[in-house]
Amino acid sequence: MKNLNLKLKNFIKIFVCLILCLFAFCLSACGKGSNDNYVYPTSSAETSGNGGLTVRKGDYIYFVNGYQSSEDMEDKNDSYTLGALMIAKLDNNGDVILNEDDLLDDEYYRTMSDKLCGFEATGLYIFGDYLYFTSPCQENESGDEVWAKNRVDFYRIRLNKSGDVERLYQTEVEHSNLEYEYYYDNSRVYLLVYEKETNLDHSDISNRLLRIDANSKDVKTIATDVSSVVMPDSSNEYISNAYEKIFYVKDDTENNSYSLMKYDIASNSSSTYMTSSESLTASFVTNNYIYITDNANSRNIMMRSNFSSGSFERSGPVDASLYSSLDVTPEGNCIVAVTDNTIEFFINGDTEPAIRTVVDSEDDVTDINIIGFSNGYIVYYDNNDAIKMVSYANLIAGSEAEIITLATITDISEDYYFDLDDEYVYFYKTVGSNLYLHRLAINNNFDETEEMIGVYLEDDIPEEEEEESEQE
Repeated sequence: MKNLNLKLKNFIKIFVCLILCLFAFCLSACGKGSNDNYVYPTSSAETSGNGGLTVRKGDYIYFVNGYQSSEDMEDKNDSYTLGALMIAKLDNNGDVILNEDDLLDDEYYRTMSDKLCGFEATGLYIFGDYLYFTSPCQENESGDEVWAKNRVDFYRIRLNKSGDVERLYQTEVEHSNLEYEYYYDNSRVYLLVYEKETNLDHSDISNRLLRIDANSKDVKTIATDVSSVVMPDSSNEYISNAYEKIFYVKDDTENNSYSLMKYDIASNSSSTYMTSSESLTASFVTNNYIYITDNANSRNIMMRSNFSSGSFERSGPVDASLYSSLDVTPEGNCIVAVTDNTIEFFINGDTEPAIRTVVDSEDDVTDINIIGFSNGYIVYYDNNDAIKMVSYANLIAGSEAEIITLATITDISEDYYFDLDDEYVYFYKTVGSNLYLHRLAINNNFDETEEMIGVYLEDDIPEEEEEESEQE
């Protein structure tokens, strides 16, 4: 009997060990997307890239895995890989960690949310302990059986994926009529939402500007009948207290009155900056100036006003309608105007002619599209799918500036967003049957090619090219 009990005890020990080994194997095999032993970044780590297709937190990068349109969604609350929200660990060089097949290593990435995020309203932000993202609505239109998937839900999730996903707000317009920006004031996060055209739930409301407190989920209407809004980039290091420098134009067309309003989202207070009997458009905000386009007599004149004086002066192009796009440098010292294959630079306070002009005549370039500004450079892509940059800092200083071609990208998608930070330009390109996120180095780019950031669907994994044997 004693030997029998000993054998039974040994059998139980062996059985328990086998169960534990099997459990450990299941954990390692099913680790993707779970919390298991993955180490997440802390809120104290440095944040960069807020508002883009990716946002970096310390040695980690949060990103949307490729692009899928909300129109393509077939089932509510379905789980996605393409379009999911993910996090990946970076190595010491800032590169994502790959396995021996040059694919994202399973041990170094996780899925934060399998809701569809890579759609027409994508923009990632990190404030405090939370990652903020958007997803298509999963509900029906009120009183209707039609799926309201073109509306946008604003969500947040903790950086370490603990706790539930929180919904902050659901829009009352479709994504095509939406602009938004996040602002951070000490410990509070605010979401500014501009809902254009007619409200889907209240037909008597149109062109509404909203303030949502991310902590309390409190929604306040700032104004209706808003015709334009300038939402300064909260991550622009050259604009202090961006949350105090929001401008919008409120129209009273019946009385031919147009009011330029200055808004502080932290205090939720608006003040009238100026009124006009002619229509106007709020265009740009820099650290010290508000720029408007004065539409009097259809002249579309660019004007600017120093916050300390309140008076306006002409600045930049005489007729803004002659250009395909207008922008202002992050430092706020130059207006950038684009038409066809030409970029013109207007030093603040100057009028025509432009102080410098850059013409891209390479390879029959007929169209230039500004992606953004980084480290004193303008980064753009042309109609030949080439991504290029030119130093606006040199041009403003009166020096020569050479157009640098970073790469010509095959199968690039020009319809679904570009993003830019201090190191990379991000974009979507087609691989297999779908669009995936890629990035291209803009600093010290020594004939580098683009790098895919994300996880392929199985059918889209590129086949390895067989090396041709050398002929003897």
